[in-house]
Amino acid sequence: MENKFINKIDSNYSNKPATKIRLRKSLDFIGDKTSFKSALDIGDRSGLTEMMESMYQVKFDNTTGNLDYNTLDGNYDLVTSFEVLEHLFNPLFHLQQVKKILSKDGKLVLSTPLSKPRFLWSKEHFHEMSLSSIEALFDVAGFKVVRKDFFRVHPLTFYFKGVRPLLRLLFDKIQIYELEHLDE
Repeated sequence: MENKFINKIDSNYSNKPATKIRLRKSLDFIGDKTSFKSALDIGDRSGLTEMMESMYQVKFDNTTGNLDYNTLDGNYDLVTSFEVLEHLFNPLFHLQQVKKILSKDGKLVLSTPLSKPRFLWSKEHFHEMSLSSIEALFDVAGFKVVRKDFFRVHPLTFYFKGVRPLLRLLFDKIQIYELEHLDE
């Protein structure tokens, strides 16, 4: 079943200022001391996938198909999922699939927008989660939070281009997490 709301990454995506900030912040969060042998980047290959491969000298696999109902296979030490959850109808199913393929001592690094007023949501987002709701989702899916951070993705000048961008200065943040298996 084709999902008309799932978009491929357009060729201009990596050239946008917000994307460059997002890439840098995501790489900074993962850090250069991370060591792993197998990795999966959820979603289409992007500039970030290539940067991570170069930085860590490890090939990153990518997912194909619809993440709302396709199962994931493999065994990975690191899984990255950058701004994917908000596009899924069923983020719990997806997280359960990731848990299944994550090695016992593996790490999931995930980012998603922090919830903001509905009128500021992107039309492609089905979910934007508050801090408490996403952490409850992680718990139900069998993950614990190792660490978290928040960042903005637009250059400062962006926020002074009108009322809506100014509101984004107040509300628009990305939450990024490092997760591991919940002790069971």
